[in-house]
Amino acid sequence: MSPPEEPPRLPQRLRAEALDLVRGVAEALRWLGRRPTHVWLRLLVLLLGLGLWSWGAEVLPRGFFASPSETLQAFGEMLHDYRNDYGRALGDTLAVFLGGLALAALIGIPAGLLLGAVPLLGRSLNPYLNALAATPLIALMPLAILWLGLGPGAKLAMVALGAVMPILINSYTGMRGADAALVEMARAHGVGSWRRLIRIALPSALHPVMAGLRLGAATGLVTAVIADIYMSMTGLGALLISYGNSFRMGPYLVVVLTLAGIGIGTTGLLALAELLLTPRPARRRLFP
Repeated sequence: MSPPEEPPRLPQRLRAEALDLVRGVAEALRWLGRRPTHVWLRLLVLLLGLGLWSWGAEVLPRGFFASPSETLQAFGEMLHDYRNDYGRALGDTLAVFLGGLALAALIGIPAGLLLGAVPLLGRSLNPYLNALAATPLIALMPLAILWLGLGPGAKLAMVALGAVMPILINSYTGMRGADAALVEMARAHGVGSWRRLIRIALPSALHPVMAGLRLGAATGLVTAVIADIYMSMTGLGALLISYGNSFRMGPYLVVVLTLAGIGIGTTGLLALAELLLTPRPARRRLFP
């Protein structure tokens, strides 16, 4: 019977643990080194922004601006407020914004693709589309109130109207931007119109359509806040006016950052959808 093994001595155990720690740190550094450069640049911009924010809060007179810590404290207080004004306002604005954006996509993408697929129709309606895109939305709000009232339906319609034009115009441009040489080659090989539309025109329109959705999301979010202020004084827009008029800079910045977060989250999800819809061979070239 062999004698029982003695436990390793303490220095040997410490050396083994130190080696494991060094290997872990080296692996973490290698992982960090493999991150793309733009990730570090984004982090640098974020840190610089936080630094400027803190510096501005220190330089300006008290009450003119809130520091990051004061804004974070105000965020916690808003979350624990028994009236839940922030939560209700966020839900109202998100419902109007997302509903209006979805409606704009359902209208704008098929309409833009149709105008691009039928050149005569597109050329005929192009001046009127440009005129509608150049019309300030705030000029149409009295009509929306008169026809639809002051409820969520009027706000949703305004958001959809604000977001639909970038989506429609980009979809039209994407459909018209198909490679003419590729289309002609397909026609010469006897490929029918429907197959040319499915195999060539629609794939070439994917990225312009997604760019239009991102532009529409930005425009729709701005329109949702304006509609909150001018049409019913609800949602995040109403909180902006309330906190701004009472010079409560902490809660005010919380609302501003919330709107920025909604915009970043929406465009990020749309960018992810574009990546997933892009064929694998083209992903490395288009999304390095």
